[in-house]
Amino acid sequence: MASLKTLHPVTCGSLRWIGSGFTSKVVGSLMGTGKGYGMRFSHFPFLVLFFLTVGASPLSAQLKKVRFSVSAISIAELPFRIAQFKGFYREEGLDVEVILIRGAVGMQALIGGSVDYSSAAGSAIAAAVRGLPVKLVFIASAKPQFDLVSQPQIRSVQDLKGKIVGISSRGGSIDLLTQMILQKNGLTANKDVITIVVGGQEDTAIALRSGRIAAALLTPPRPLILYREGFNRIAYSGDYMPTYPSGGIGVTEEKIKTNPSEVLAFVKGSLKGLQFAGQNRSESMKIMSDYLGLKDPMVSEQLFELYLNRRSVTGSADESWMKGAIEFTIKSLGGVKKEIPPIQVFDFSFIEKAAR
Repeated sequence: MASLKTLHPVTCGSLRWIGSGFTSKVVGSLMGTGKGYGMRFSHFPFLVLFFLTVGASPLSAQLKKVRFSVSAISIAELPFRIAQFKGFYREEGLDVEVILIRGAVGMQALIGGSVDYSSAAGSAIAAAVRGLPVKLVFIASAKPQFDLVSQPQIRSVQDLKGKIVGISSRGGSIDLLTQMILQKNGLTANKDVITIVVGGQEDTAIALRSGRIAAALLTPPRPLILYREGFNRIAYSGDYMPTYPSGGIGVTEEKIKTNPSEVLAFVKGSLKGLQFAGQNRSESMKIMSDYLGLKDPMVSEQLFELYLNRRSVTGSADESWMKGAIEFTIKSLGGVKKEIPPIQVFDFSFIEKAAR
């Protein structure tokens, strides 16, 4: 299988998902298996990106093309994958191009106009708290998905003192949640524990297996697989921060003002995907397994149960949840003195309209 460095841009016109299953190779995890998918690779100003999109068709010319960046190929993105696979975005007049961009870099792409929407919910909240013109308009999962997974010899968070912990990017949700877990256990990031950027989820799993890092936050199904190999779960991020999203829709205020109909269409399609997952277990599990390249039915069952327990039911949240997410972000970022009202960070009016 080719590595990230050797792959060349290619457009796939057929309606099929290209590549092999979930493996320790990054490319494998990006591609998955199953019918009904197409993929296109392209270059992006920041890095080589992977475009996960349904292949070209005559209908595409009649649809509005939008770009949606995701921070990882993970269970948090399931509603968006279902919406794409089932044609819910097309029903709303959109041809959605899904692009993989890591953490905070996705916010740069969003604010710079290189993409229209971003699934990096944590980074969107952080950007809005800093005063950048971004809003979170949809929540895919109301709780964090991450487990803090460690080497077999490490039994607690305190055992990480003097060790190296991997993160995906500086300033992203994984970085912020890692800092919080360490702080709650009496450790300070980059003082008691060294954090290093190792890349995406598959890069992180490889670094853990190789012994390069002692621990890292990982999203399912990776922890489920690693536990079978002897690695330990030393913390669940949701126990430290229950009011924090995994996956969502971040959008600029300019887009909301200048093209609210497009925002509503994208939220509608995503909400359909979220609702489908809760109402159609068997087919949703199949889409999930193909998307993540899962071959083990038991792992698929465990993963889907986790997803159902952590997902957002409505795609929005109440004021208490919003304030909790903002408070966590302010503490993690530091330097933010003033009180941040939820209206500066969230706009769930599109959810209300989509549900009518």
